[in-house]
Amino acid sequence: MKKVHTMKSMELDDEDKLDFAGPMPMPNPDFPCGLRICLTSKEFDKLGLDPTQAKVGEIFHLHGMARVMYISHSQDGARVEAQIEDLDIESEDDENEGDE
Repeated sequence: MKKVHTMKSMELDDEDKLDFAGPMPMPNPDFPCGLRICLTSKEFDKLGLDPTQAKVGEIFHLHGMARVMYISHSQDGARVEAQIEDLDIESEDDENEGDE
């Protein structure tokens, strides 16, 4: 039977927020800094999108392929690093406008 994929929030719980130690100081981090990606004009061009249309707070859907680059297992847990190699984006706000 194929696994059904459902979205899971990566938001840090209250204890993790208190214990947060990142590469740079961040006031009240809600999510691990390693999960943030940055897209420049070059990436927007490759995606055929106009970066001037982006608005802070909007949500978009990522479709991506990532290659596992590193795996580590220790007593503290596991760590898997992946490099995003292929990416597509669609606006969830545009898709859900008619639902309001």
